[in-house]
Amino acid sequence: MKLFWILIISLFLIFAASAGVFFYWRYLLSPLSPASGGQVTFVVNKNQSAGSVLQELEKSGLIRSALAAKIHLRLHHLDNSLRPGGFLLSARLSAPDIISHLISGPGDIWVTIPEGWRREQIAGLLSRSLTGSGSSFDPGEFMMKTVGLEGQLFPDTYLVPQSADATQVITLMTGNFSRKSDLVLPENYPDLIMASLIEREAKSPADRLLISGILKKRLDDGMPLQVDASIQYAQDLTRCLTRPLVCDWWQPVTSTRVPSSYNTYLHSGLPPTPIANPGLAAINASLHPQDSPYWYYLTGNDGVTRYARDLSEHNSNIDKYLRL
Repeated sequence: MKLFWILIISLFLIFAASAGVFFYWRYLLSPLSPASGGQVTFVVNKNQSAGSVLQELEKSGLIRSALAAKIHLRLHHLDNSLRPGGFLLSARLSAPDIISHLISGPGDIWVTIPEGWRREQIAGLLSRSLTGSGSSFDPGEFMMKTVGLEGQLFPDTYLVPQSADATQVITLMTGNFSRKSDLVLPENYPDLIMASLIEREAKSPADRLLISGILKKRLDDGMPLQVDASIQYAQDLTRCLTRPLVCDWWQPVTSTRVPSSYNTYLHSGLPPTPIANPGLAAINASLHPQDSPYWYYLTGNDGVTRYARDLSEHNSNIDKYLRL
């Protein structure tokens, strides 16, 4: 009889302990502030780990326990399901509900604009990216409103609302350009044009500075700049006219005789406008050209840039590194 009561009491204690763990577990996952009516913007960065996201949620007062939320993720095999972007969240939501929001998709998304892209390429990327519910982005409107803004659509990674229209995106990018570039327009407009040439012609920091110095010397001497990227820009104005959002831009130069004011083989001086949107490194190279004994440069078939002091040495480099 005594053994029977011991067994009953043990089972009761196990049941009570299990119930306690269960209700405490539900408490840890329950809304932190059920009566809260406010929403806050919560950002999940690219490549941010689930553990880091949950720690930020706890610090932000949106969930009770990062550990409990992490266990919930593990139990449901959702460790790698959180999506980057910006979310409107509230402490009135339970941890599982918040996690569901982070999995289903953001209200804001990360969009990376590469350095050296034309505005047509940017319009195409944005039209493919801003496709969520409530999206109002119109690439045609973007193209119309960015006439004269080539070069000022700053390459960067942006957190863009899915509902953003063309005007909002343009304001985001041009505002970023103003904050980061240190260029004062129209005074520094020639520097911006030069930066766009450098962006398309050079990739490494050393090459940017040297090519900037070479182009600056040619400009001061009245010598044609002879920049292939400017011809690529000119030939694409015609080649991609009917399909600007899906064109395969920046194809190799087929002729240096393209009739265009952007042809820096036929015309001395800078092109009329930037040919692309340069990044900060190219802008800085434009402002701080490096002096050197070189007047010529080329990028060989191996991707390496070679420099020459005179035309004879340049022609020799062409024979060695460009001709098959």
